[in-house]
Amino acid sequence: MIAAIENAVLELLRDAGEDGRLGYVYRTLETYPDEWDEYLKDLKGPLRWPGAWCVFLGMVSMEQDDEGVTYGLARFALVMGAEHLGNEQATRHGGGEAKPGSYQLAFDAIGLMAGNDLGLVGLGPIKPRRLALVRRTPEMRKAKISLIAFEWEVRVPIMALILDGELADFETFHANWDVPPFGGIGPDLPDDEPADATDTVTLEGATP
Repeated sequence: MIAAIENAVLELLRDAGEDGRLGYVYRTLETYPDEWDEYLKDLKGPLRWPGAWCVFLGMVSMEQDDEGVTYGLARFALVMGAEHLGNEQATRHGGGEAKPGSYQLAFDAIGLMAGNDLGLVGLGPIKPRRLALVRRTPEMRKAKISLIAFEWEVRVPIMALILDGELADFETFHANWDVPPFGGIGPDLPDDEPADATDTVTLEGATP
C-alpha cells in the first residue's frame, strides 16, 4: 500500500491543479530522488516547475487490534519545489498565483491533504507533522530552485490474521494484473475492464 499512497498523493495534486482548485498546475510529479545534485545533473532536459516528490520515511510504530489486523503509523514527506530566475527569496515567495513559490505550494498541499484518506480502503486520515525548508545544494543554487518538505503521518493497515474454519489444499494460484499508466500516476482501471495480464500456476500433481 505504500506505493499506492505515494501515487494517490501525487494524483491529488495533479487533479487539484487541473480542476482549478490550486490556480496553478504541477508540471513534475514523481517519487523522491535518492540524491538531488545527481538528479538535477542527469536530467535529459529542463525540469518543469512547480514540482512535487513524495517519499516514504518509515513506520513510526505498529500495533495489532483485537481482530488480528496489524496497523502501522507510517510517516511520509512531500517535497515541493519552485523555480524563479531571481534570488532565493523569489523562489520561496513566488511571483503571483500563476507562479507560486515554495511557501504557497506547501500550505496549499497541507490544506488538500490534512484529514484526507486519499480514497484508499482502510487508510486513516492524514495528520500533518512538520514543515521545513530543504537545505540547498550547489546544484539547487545553480538551478535557482527552492524546496520545502511537508512531513505527515497516516495509519496504514498492514495485514490481517483472521482464519475461519480449515483451509483447503493450495493447488492453483491465479492473478489478474492491471499495468499502471506511464509514470505510475493515474486512476485504477475500472473493475469491468479485462485485465492487462494474467497468471495461472497449478502445482505439480494438482488437477487443473
